Amino acid sequence: MRQLLPLSIVFACLFAAPVWAECAYPDSDRGDAPAWVCNLDVYEGADFLAYGDKSRLPSISLQSRLAAKVAMVAVVSKLLDYAKAELTAELPPETLLVSPAADDWSRVAKFKGMRILEKTASPQRHLYVLAGVEPDVRDELIAVARKEVLSENKKSLIAQLGKETWQKLAATK
Repeated sequence: MRQLLPLSIVFACLFAAPVWAECAYPDSDRGDAPAWVCNLDVYEGADFLAYGDKSRLPSISLQSRLAAKVAMVAVVSKLLDYAKAELTAELPPETLLVSPAADDWSRVAKFKGMRILEKTASPQRHLYVLAGVEPDVRDELIAVARKEVLSENKKSLIAQLGKETWQKLAATK
């Protein structure tokens, strides 16, 4: 019996390792999800990745549009956070910046070039949509995000740093 216990532990570990490596849908343990559903870092070829998801809706078209909207808002949020951090590094430490609202659909529309990269449906008909920024438009969209952060903070930055410094910041990139 003592010899069987170590062997059973070895076999359990051997067969359990692949289970940890697999990606299951969050709403279902049936079927394997694409790796990006579990870990966005594994997706290559795009930056500022985010996914949106929607549960069953009467129309797959509506479900797809709403999931894509969630994903795009999340991508814009990441772009705005990146631009804010970039600007914060250029400014004096005591300078405070406010983040623009990423869920403002008129703001999201300014980020032309974001792409829906993948879609997948779980066995429970839950739709997952992956959005991101491809390398060819990355710098352009970061510039848009920078402009949005500067615009949101214009009055505050002029008050804190002066109009001349703000104009220099607005003229860069």
